[in-house]
Amino acid sequence: MARYIRAFIEDSPENEGDEVLLAKDEGSHLSRVLRIQQGDAVELLDGKGGRFASKCLEVDRNQVRVGISKIEKVAPCKTQTRMAIALGKGNKWEEIIRPLTELGINRLTPLKTERTEGAFSGVKLKDKKERWIKIAREASKQSGNAWLPVFDSPIDFQELIKSPEAGEERWMASLTSGMRTESMGKEANLLSIFIGPEGGWSEREEAQAKEVGLSFLSLGPYTLRLETATVSALAVARQLLLC
Repeated sequence: MARYIRAFIEDSPENEGDEVLLAKDEGSHLSRVLRIQQGDAVELLDGKGGRFASKCLEVDRNQVRVGISKIEKVAPCKTQTRMAIALGKGNKWEEIIRPLTELGINRLTPLKTERTEGAFSGVKLKDKKERWIKIAREASKQSGNAWLPVFDSPIDFQELIKSPEAGEERWMASLTSGMRTESMGKEANLLSIFIGPEGGWSEREEAQAKEVGLSFLSLGPYTLRLETATVSALAVARQLLLC
């Protein structure tokens, strides 16, 4: 299997032949960890659909300069996917960012539910989002996904379901009821999948979801960990959307 060396960039080059000096952390990783050499191929990603083939021109201890040889714009999926996921204890919410980014999630929304077991103060939100973006970038480089997910601020479940977006289709993963359908999301601009806490949705939350028209999605008869439920639901959606 070919070895892919990837790096993340903030500013997208506009022309073939442009030279790019990688950020210090990216250059340090390539030079010290991956032992990149002059002439090695590097694939650059900007998280906004840009994929840039390049060749290493200069390697220093903390600095790598590359030359752009090809510019590619990866089209987004016709149906964008969002997962609204209940916050969990410890680092569980952070742990699911990597696999979901590898699978191509477009948007992640932390949910506060009646049985939510994890939370954090608004003061820490900025630091948390920076951490989430860092994890997503690493997953993007590992997988080659050219699109980084957008991270929303935490929101109450009841508040989120009140106001669907234009062209949005909404599914709620549930053990008590649900179905799988091959038409899932195919006519939607945005497919939102709601994943509850490990203690499950409350009866009131499921009743509220039915009242506002959410469809129910079955992930099988077994109680799943938060990480398993999120990855399983997105994998089903991506397969059905063929994107």
